[in-house]
Amino acid sequence: MALEGLEGVIKGLESQASWQAQRNFRQILQHWPKAVGFAVARKTRPISIQRGTLYVATATAAWAQTLAYERLHILSKLNRHQNQPLKGIRFSSAQWAQALPDPKPASAIAAQHPSYIGEALNLENLAGLKPTASSPQTPNEAFQRWASIMQQIQSTQATCPQCRCRCPQGELDRWAICALCATKQWQSVSRR
Repeated sequence: MALEGLEGVIKGLESQASWQAQRNFRQILQHWPKAVGFAVARKTRPISIQRGTLYVATATAAWAQTLAYERLHILSKLNRHQNQPLKGIRFSSAQWAQALPDPKPASAIAAQHPSYIGEALNLENLAGLKPTASSPQTPNEAFQRWASIMQQIQSTQATCPQCRCRCPQGELDRWAICALCATKQWQSVSRR
């Protein structure tokens, strides 16, 4: 008896009727960003196919409502790549939190930002201040406390070679200048 490769076993399983729905859903996941655009794909997530209808979680109810108007257009784009065409699409923000693959998506996105410097920071410890048990009593005290923390943090930051302002090291690593100078350069290039 000859051994069959893993790829052959998977193809054999996928050809069974019970696996067709899973294969169709995988195809939808693969073509979703192209069908809706990458900006919309970041705010949406296909959840399941039930009775020929694709259920999609959206970040907000406004996204769900907006995409509902575009459902026929999206449906036609998706059906080009489907063996079994979809009958409809339903958008809802109700399952957005459950649809996220990472329990902390905001931290994953924040970690990609050039100014990211690590896990959640206690600003008082970072600035070398002793944490106070009591909250500031007045807005002026709160501002003074915040200002001293920011001054101490900025004193340890790198300097932008173009404008000589303090900025996070991540910005210099990414653009070789601070984010404000990089934005000004991009704006001047786009105006040309």
